[in-house]
Amino acid sequence: MFVRVMLSAGLMLAAASAQADGNRYKYPRDYKADISPAVAQRILTNDASAVLIDVRSIEEFTAGHAPDSDHIPYPRVKGKDKTDPAYMAMSPEEFLAEVSKRHPDKSTPILTMCASGGRSAMAANILAKAGYSNVSSVWTGYTGLALKDVDGNPLDINGNGVIHGVTLGADGKPAQDSGDLDGWAGFNDLPTTTAVDKARVLERLSGFYAPAKP
Repeated sequence: MFVRVMLSAGLMLAAASAQADGNRYKYPRDYKADISPAVAQRILTNDASAVLIDVRSIEEFTAGHAPDSDHIPYPRVKGKDKTDPAYMAMSPEEFLAEVSKRHPDKSTPILTMCASGGRSAMAANILAKAGYSNVSSVWTGYTGLALKDVDGNPLDINGNGVIHGVTLGADGKPAQDSGDLDGWAGFNDLPTTTAVDKARVLERLSGFYAPAKP
C-alpha cells in the first residue's frame, strides 16, 4: 500500500513537472511566469516600476510596438537571418549588459516580448539566471500565431471573412489578417505605435531607426 501511494505521488509530481513550463516553444523556464498580453498591459498600467522590453529586431520594432516599451533586440538585432548582408546579432552577454545598464535593480518587474513568445522566453531566462527575480515573458508575443479551433483549423476570429494564411488575396497569395492572431497587436487589440522614442532604444543602434521622434 505504501509503495502504491508513493508511486502515485511520484507520478503526480512527474505530471506536474511536465506541465511546469508555460511557454509555447517548450523552452526551459527559469523566469517567474508566462503571461498573456492582457495581463502584461494590466501590470504596466498598475505598476509604474514595471518595464516592458521588446527583444524583436529593429525592423520588427519600427513596424509597430507597444507604447513605452524599451527596445533591446536579442538575439537578432537587424536583418532577416544570417544570410542577409544587413544581419547583426547580440550575444546573451551583451543583452544582459544592456538590460543591467538600464535596470540595475534586480527586483524590477521586467516583462519580455518578441513576435510570438520564443525569443522573449530566451531573453527572460538570461535575466533570471543573472539574478533578476521578477521576470515574465509575454507568452503570445506582439504578433502572435493563428488562433485555431479544437481540430487545429485556423479561425476567422474577428468575423471579417478573411482567415489569416488561408484566404487568398487579390494577388492569389494567402492573406494576412492580424486580427486572427493571438498576439498583443492582434486579437488582443492592445495599444500600438510606430513612433520611436530615442530614449528607449540603445544609443549605439539609434541610427538604424526610422521613423523617429526627438
